[in-house]
This record gives sequence, structure tokens and C-alpha cells, in this order.
Amino acid sequence: MWPLKAPIPHADRHADWPELTDHNHLVESARTRTYNCIAWAYGLSDRRLWPGNPPPPGYTWPGDVTGADEFDMLKSLYVKDGYSECDGGAREEGYEKVAIYVNANGPQHAALQLESGQWTSKLGGLEDIHHNTAEVLQGDFYGYPTAFLKRRRDQEEARPQI
Repeated sequence: MWPLKAPIPHADRHADWPELTDHNHLVESARTRTYNCIAWAYGLSDRRLWPGNPPPPGYTWPGDVTGADEFDMLKSLYVKDGYSECDGGAREEGYEKVAIYVNANGPQHAALQLESGQWTSKLGGLEDIHHNTAEVLQGDFYGYPTAFLKRRRDQEEARPQI
């Protein structure tokens, strides 16, 4: 079922992703810090996105995407891109979904659902991976998938430039 590379070596998984096993994900790229999970889930691989006005050093954020806090700003980024909130991460024919993970410190991660129903994530400065469910990345490090948003797959080409 997995088209490409091997799982992340166990030593690199340490305690950050306790539910990530050799059997529920595969690495799909080389390690890079050029982009992060928010950009990856948005469809970008040439910059790092993080909410803020101004954003933290080394990150960009569209000035017209605002919110009460980082979590609201992240949801607003995807809503501006045609997504709307939905009940969960189950695959729906004709839709793609984004999951936003939140821990005690606020939002930490975003993942994108692939057409197959699997998910893709950029793990910090590590690789991009495909994983079976959104939940395999949950835990203290990223938190839990707290918000799910969806949009019709035929809206992909209408993405606003940022």
C-alpha cells in the first residue's frame, strides 16, 4: 500500500509520537527546514507559515488572516482557502480535510488528508510522512487533532496566493 520509503527510524521518533509505529506511516521526503507543517498542509513547500502579526522570526503569515489567537488564525487561513469546519477526519468522497493539533501550549501541527483517506504531515525539521490516520501523531508533543476542516477537492486550484 505504501509507495515509497521506510518508516522513520525508531530513535528519531522517541517520545514525541508514541502512536507512530513502523506499520502506520512511511517517509515521503528528505529532511528539510525550508517549510513546516502549516505550509505543507496549505500546499506550500517554499516557506514556513506560523500565525502572528508579525509572525515569529523565520516565518511568514498573510497579513489579511487574523483571529483572536493562533488557533483562530490557523482556522481562518484554511477558511479563507475554501475550507469549513467539520465533525472529524473520516474520509468523505470528493473532499480533502485538514486537521489542526493543539496541546496545552496552543496549536502545534496541521496535517492534510490525501484522496486515499491517508494523511500527510511535515514533522518539524524532519521528513514529510504519509500516515494512516490523523490520530497516530497525537500525544503530548503535538496534542490532539482538535479542529477538522474540509473543502471540495475541485476547489484546490482556487487557492489564494500568500
